[in-house]
Amino acid sequence: MMILLLSTIANSQEKVDRTKPPKPGPESKVKFPSYFEKTFPNGLKVIVIENHEQPIVYISFVVKSGSTYDENLPGLASMTAELLTKGTKTRTATQIAEEIDFVGGTLNATASWDATNVNVLVLKKYLGVGMDILQDVVLNPTFPDEELGRIRTQRLASIKQAKAEAGYLAGVRFSKELFSGHPYGNESGGNEESIQKMKRDDIVKFYQTHFIPNNSFIIFAGDITPNEAIPLVERYFGAWKKGPNPHRKFPVVSNVSQTRVVVVDKPGAVQSAIRIGHLGIDRKNKDYAKVFTLNTLLGGYFNSRINMNLRETHGYTYGASSSFDARLYPGPFVVSTDVRNEVTDSSIAEILKELKRIIDEPVPEDELKMAKDYIVGSFPLQIETPAQVASRVMTIEIYGLPKDFYDKFREEVKKVTAKDVQETAKKYLHPDKVLIVVSGNSNQIKPVLEKFGPVVVYDADGRKIE
Repeated sequence: MMILLLSTIANSQEKVDRTKPPKPGPESKVKFPSYFEKTFPNGLKVIVIENHEQPIVYISFVVKSGSTYDENLPGLASMTAELLTKGTKTRTATQIAEEIDFVGGTLNATASWDATNVNVLVLKKYLGVGMDILQDVVLNPTFPDEELGRIRTQRLASIKQAKAEAGYLAGVRFSKELFSGHPYGNESGGNEESIQKMKRDDIVKFYQTHFIPNNSFIIFAGDITPNEAIPLVERYFGAWKKGPNPHRKFPVVSNVSQTRVVVVDKPGAVQSAIRIGHLGIDRKNKDYAKVFTLNTLLGGYFNSRINMNLRETHGYTYGASSSFDARLYPGPFVVSTDVRNEVTDSSIAEILKELKRIIDEPVPEDELKMAKDYIVGSFPLQIETPAQVASRVMTIEIYGLPKDFYDKFREEVKKVTAKDVQETAKKYLHPDKVLIVVSGNSNQIKPVLEKFGPVVVYDADGRKIE
């Protein structure tokens, strides 16, 4: 019996060709969940996504203003968000933390470029506790000076530590160069000068300007129905008063007009952090599905061209990637990698070669199919939990996308052809007009970078030194 079993196993192993990846299984027929919407008289919108598989409720309170509105104090939205949970008119930071911990829940507040949100996760039976704490931190924050001082100290220490990392320095300089004169050029978490200057009055002003019901929405996801959610919102937020619309237009950013090179000097560094790119797209761009597919092929997953080239073919790096960071306004397209000093120029040349190749040559059908299968096949994994679904509904709401966006997105990806990829690449990639930012040992890398364009050198504090 044992011999027969071993023989069967051996035969099955012989039939497996381990030099080839397994074929993907059939596509999962998962649809993006439908959801309920209602807008209260004060302008606050309520969204309910039902999922009764587990007795938990995830609540995301979203203000449609983020780091784009930091003005001359980078990090203001981020600091405001962090301080929301650090004290109210009736609770200290410790009491808030202890109350949510006591019921086994979580509470956090964050800011992105286009939104600030407060998230609560609780068991269904503690929904009242969760809503009471959520209302308190959203409507009654006091932004205590002692908490501001503590967070200021932590942020300054974090920034100092980050400035020792080449990747951080390259990313900061890339944004400053690409988005000069636009809020996207700022550090969303703040810099040493802005964090030092920031006062409680600045935070209160940001809060009073942007935290109004007609600039906000609240998402319930999980074991809850609209009939349960609506009375809760009425009770906790119904009396909240409207305010003036805080949104305004920001300047249009000009794209890179000619290739140029910026070095952030990191004396003694043995690696170079490379960022190459230019202006990308906004989140409502009609070609979003095509651009997403293009980027997946180029640098959006492990089998992408840039990663295979730099990692597998040449052994220059452990990983390389590209992304189109689509925001309310056009965000960056950027290729990112860290390489050894001696292959810095070779790596840049290979990246530019891949950008040009995807423009000049049609993508083979098998390569395109693999990328599209990856995009479509990974979608069900991205909407498994109430928090994941709420995050995608938040994206729909912030950027004014149609409710069926995610279902249509997958169908659009399936229809993308090699011709579409090539045309999209020609439209949105500009390898002859890129910003190249490298953080590393200037003495070693500057001479080999001059072949790509004029080189300017900065130190870690942003001072031009060459």
